Amino acid sequence: MLFSDAVEVLKNQYTDKYVKVDAARPELARFRDAVGQVKTVNMSGRALVQFLDYHLNVGWFDIDPS
Repeated sequence: MLFSDAVEVLKNQYTDKYVKVDAARPELARFRDAVGQVKTVNMSGRALVQFLDYHLNVGWFDIDPS
């Protein structure tokens, strides 16, 4: 399977899903109690997540799905 095919699988699996991060990971601790929505998966295989009610932030954060 090509990497681009794997990215398409991830897109189908995660796009529009609501997620919470593993707050035990230091780089994600700031999102501890926030719920995010996966907007898409980029070509690097990272989920682009918008956190709802996170300091009124409209930005998307790229996060490793694992």
